[in-house]
Amino acid sequence: MIHFAFYLPHDHPEIAAGVSHAFDCYMKAVGEGSDTINFCSFDEYSHHSLSREGWKRIRQLLLPDRPFRYAEDCADAYRIREMEKSGNETWIHLGSEPDRLTGFKLTYSARIPSRDRQPSDYDVSYLEGMLPTEFLEEHGPTAVRELMLDLASGLHFASGHAGLSFDSVTGDVFFTPRIRTELLRHPGISLNHGSTPAWMGTHVDGVHWLNFLGPPVLQELGGVSPLRSRLHSPETTVQAIDVARAVVTLGTWPEAGDLTQGNALPAYRELGRVLEPWLDKPFNDPRFRVEGFTQEEAIHWARRFLD
Repeated sequence: MIHFAFYLPHDHPEIAAGVSHAFDCYMKAVGEGSDTINFCSFDEYSHHSLSREGWKRIRQLLLPDRPFRYAEDCADAYRIREMEKSGNETWIHLGSEPDRLTGFKLTYSARIPSRDRQPSDYDVSYLEGMLPTEFLEEHGPTAVRELMLDLASGLHFASGHAGLSFDSVTGDVFFTPRIRTELLRHPGISLNHGSTPAWMGTHVDGVHWLNFLGPPVLQELGGVSPLRSRLHSPETTVQAIDVARAVVTLGTWPEAGDLTQGNALPAYRELGRVLEPWLDKPFNDPRFRVEGFTQEEAIHWARRFLD
């Protein structure tokens, strides 16, 4: 799969227009139908056919207007309980029938707005989704990259990425010895357990084929030109999106790498060393684990572009 994610450290009203644009871009590219997107959800427990009424509700939820600006001002006790239970202010998911995996999905989660925001487990909004590798093979990497740039164009992201990923709704599949072996063999394939960490904040979530950098990381790196000067791999390109955002592309195609063949993806490792101060480091926490891996394996995998 091609998995992508954008981390947005803003409340819904500030990012609504860009997220709505991203929904339009994605649906224009993949289309609506039984082989792509035909179901929607507004919480993690119910699924609905993507009907006219479903689209009407999606469009309403994507508008910036809300009955309250901050959760502290919400007079609806039920609404407050629902936000606290789900950990978000709005959640929209587009996908296929629950019993059919097509490889297409798009999910938006808006963080709970708070007047006195403190660091918490839900400190960032995010937009994430998937494309099957068949889509990449049919349309080519240039079209996929252009789609990701179009999605990103209106998003006030701190960081984002797109690249090869092994996707699983549950982590149990990683206990399969063959799958675990293959994942440890190919460093360019990330792991996606079906959820995106809302606690990412302004950290960078690893190294991928496409790496989107915004404030504050890009500014702390000195901007596009200083970043470009630190990356010497011939397959790496650094492109400015605007004065505050850029995308680093590691090669024409996303690569899996193969440690048994000596291909440790040197361009990925080079970018990893540059971004190390800003990379998310859950592996420093003794509780860090990847489902189906020993803690030692999980730490080794998390540091695969650093050690």
